[in-house]
Amino acid sequence: MAIVVLVAAFCFCAAPLAQGAEQPKGEWGTVATEVVSLLDQAVDSFEKGNTDEAKSLVKKARYDVFAGKGLEEQIATQVSGADASKANMDFGLLTKAITEKDADAVKAHAEALESQLTSDAKSLDGGSVNAADLKVSPGKWGQTASTMVGLLDDALKTYEAGDAEGGKNLVNEAYYGHYEITGFEKMTMAQVSGGRVAAVELEFALIKKAMSEGKGDEVARRIQELKPQLIEDANTLDGFDGTGEGKTTQTSGTTIFFASFTVILREGIEAMLVVAAVVAYLVKAGHKEKTKVVWAGAAAALVVSVLLAFLISTLTGLAGKGQELMEGITALVAVAMLIYVSNWMLGKSEAAAWNKFIKDKTETSLGRGSLLSLAFVAFLAVVREGAETILFYQPILSMAQGDTRPVWFGLGVGILVLLVVYALIRALSIRIPLRPFFLATSLLLAILALTFTGSGIGELQEADVVSVTPIAGIPTIDLLGIYPRVENLAAQALVLALMIGLFIYGSRRNNRLKASQ
Repeated sequence: MAIVVLVAAFCFCAAPLAQGAEQPKGEWGTVATEVVSLLDQAVDSFEKGNTDEAKSLVKKARYDVFAGKGLEEQIATQVSGADASKANMDFGLLTKAITEKDADAVKAHAEALESQLTSDAKSLDGGSVNAADLKVSPGKWGQTASTMVGLLDDALKTYEAGDAEGGKNLVNEAYYGHYEITGFEKMTMAQVSGGRVAAVELEFALIKKAMSEGKGDEVARRIQELKPQLIEDANTLDGFDGTGEGKTTQTSGTTIFFASFTVILREGIEAMLVVAAVVAYLVKAGHKEKTKVVWAGAAAALVVSVLLAFLISTLTGLAGKGQELMEGITALVAVAMLIYVSNWMLGKSEAAAWNKFIKDKTETSLGRGSLLSLAFVAFLAVVREGAETILFYQPILSMAQGDTRPVWFGLGVGILVLLVVYALIRALSIRIPLRPFFLATSLLLAILALTFTGSGIGELQEADVVSVTPIAGIPTIDLLGIYPRVENLAAQALVLALMIGLFIYGSRRNNRLKASQ
């Protein structure tokens, strides 16, 4: 059962929405054009009174082309699961409107489908938006994006002049010196999506990879695709709709609140789950008085987080690659501890000592080494997120322009939500029988280990320590640390195989222990 749940956790789909309306070109643009042609024929047949033929054409467009030629799957995995669902709903509503002979609804649903599929296909084909055609916000983030675009242009010129290392250095300057250090990455993650950040970071990495491999055409193509993404994100962050002449809208308090709330919830949830699971475990096992050691580990992590945030923001040597390397190593050390603690809990769920505890209501001993391991895993979980959370709030406070009330309100509400999560885990631990609770806790920590593995490898890729090999057709699930890259998925597969092996070994060991009694 545990294995099934772990595998199922990898099947969610979420990715950022892509917009546009021009007729696309390329593989998926051709498929979308075919769907549009069939829908136009269906509308024409309907207007001529041939409803059966119209429904048949819609059916062909939906099942033979949209689904049959893979456009549906590509939209769901690469653009947005919501877009794929909406398209299927519109296909159904269009057929219903034809049956009911509702001319206005037929036209509306057909147009909605054509517009959406054309836009999504354009995104799948790499996008045809030219950065030169976009108006750039004159605000803070627009200026940052313009600087990055200029550096990318210089990087391309330098590379084409025969200096690949110089080109990569300029790409690194755009990424580390502006996308990361200025807070652009963190604000995009808070206000757009983690999936968008993952996609942009992948493009930066692939540009450098293409330079190293001497693939000039790919370098130029990827730079041209990356520039409009940076401009679009900057316009979103500045509240610029692209139609005004040098005007931006001041960021609303609501936007700042949700940015603040999203950051603390996003960065704090994993750490809270780890701490809550470990504390609940100790309470359930009859060691409530020893939870203070775990809380001490979490408190120490908060102090270390403040110090790390200060050092990263003041010492340029720790920023950029140094920060990514530190976060990546911390994440992978946390993975090792999570695997150890998860397996330890799993083993105790059926061992004779716990059976005796249930039967006799007596305390079971907890070794000093095991207790320190639980405290250390809490420390790692908190310190991994703590420093980055503090750094996230620097651009949010800057965006607030003096009125910081929405920032603190969002932070406060986010902390309350985290406390509710903690309280729920504690409450459930009281009601759930001992063995199922230990199994569930072990499973939760195992899933978090998989998440930390994917994100940890991602941090090392951003630090240029681990290579990047993209995989088509795999969705980005940022909250689970799942990215469409060979290295990330291979590491997660290895961790998953290790945990499954330990689970099987532990189960057999417990069975032998039972048989010997």
